[in-house]
Amino acid sequence: MKKKSLKLRRFVKTFVLPLIIMCFSCSQTKIDSRNIKDQNLNNNNNENVSLTNHEFVSNPVNLNIVMFVPTDNPALKDYKTRLSALFVYFQNWIHTEMMRYGYSTYLGLPVDQLTGLVKIIEIPASGTQADYPYKSAISVGKIINEIKTFKTKNPAQFSSDNHCLVLLPARTDGGNQPFYRHGKFCFAVDNSEMSVTGIPNPNSNYLGGMLHELGHGLNLPHSEAKYSEGFIHGTSLMGSGNYSFSKGQPTFLTESDAAILNRNEVFQPAKSSSTPYLKPIYSLQPRFNIDNRQQKLFVNGSYTSTLPVSDILVYMDPNVNNEGTGVNKDYNAVTWRFSPQSIGLIQGTIDLNELNFKNNTPYELKIKLLLQNGHITSDVFPFQYNNGKLTTRLDSSLTFSNASY
Repeated sequence: MKKKSLKLRRFVKTFVLPLIIMCFSCSQTKIDSRNIKDQNLNNNNNENVSLTNHEFVSNPVNLNIVMFVPTDNPALKDYKTRLSALFVYFQNWIHTEMMRYGYSTYLGLPVDQLTGLVKIIEIPASGTQADYPYKSAISVGKIINEIKTFKTKNPAQFSSDNHCLVLLPARTDGGNQPFYRHGKFCFAVDNSEMSVTGIPNPNSNYLGGMLHELGHGLNLPHSEAKYSEGFIHGTSLMGSGNYSFSKGQPTFLTESDAAILNRNEVFQPAKSSSTPYLKPIYSLQPRFNIDNRQQKLFVNGSYTSTLPVSDILVYMDPNVNNEGTGVNKDYNAVTWRFSPQSIGLIQGTIDLNELNFKNNTPYELKIKLLLQNGHITSDVFPFQYNNGKLTTRLDSSLTFSNASY
């Protein structure tokens, strides 16, 4: 009897337990502590923090995370531990995506020094849940003003002067709260399913929606996968990734997304002496050469800028699928990243085979200068597909100046 029991224990230890651990690990956040520690050795400003067997990175300037609590709708009791693990999961996912493009930076998460968890600032609202409906014209200014008032009285609670994720407890009165981006503020909902164990969720897109809106709050515009990327990496987070991420389906960041995040204020491992997001005085002199036979669009030319430029981003945005609004919402824009060839020169090639819409489709080609301080300029140039061929009414050489957002 003892021999059988011993053999059973050996079998469990040798085969069953490792299998359980492997399956459990696949569903958990795994940040390579060696990478974090190596980064911290090179940068004394980073803090390495333990969180229920996970580690997360805190930068000199971090994302502000706020739980905004109406008077008649208290926050869920477990939200701090549950959401801490979820934010570590998000940090790891974003970092893993950025590593594919050669970037080593992390989204900075603030530390609660008392608990060791990701810090979430709980702010009591002045009104009831009905006072903060989904409609942005009613709620956004009201919530932001209350947060700013709280910040004035409690400045040490906040890290970034720019980026803030605002969560509201799920309404209990049948209404909806804000769930969108407003500038560098982004809004999302908290409920019991907002957790690492809530992925995948076939019945809700809230988890992916939070990450998608956070992307907007971190300066990311809409964009979808190139034609070839869809087969390899799945759905772009900033396209329809809120749906795919929630359902546990392949979701990814584009190279332009990763480049933008790499220059974001809350991704910097060392304190910068320059002010983030300062606008430059700049000009663009682009040249375009269309080769429909080779399916290439050559983008050349030059630019000037009073502040250093890190990357040149080009978005090919088809003006279709506007959700009946008549407004181009950019969800299906396909993007490329180019490095300046030398100071002031632009040179890149757009593979037209990567576009998902042709036939007779109007396009907006957007050239964006990504500055080293994280600011992004944007200039728009009209193109048109006619019977499957790309055309433009533009002269071969154009000059656009000082348009930015």
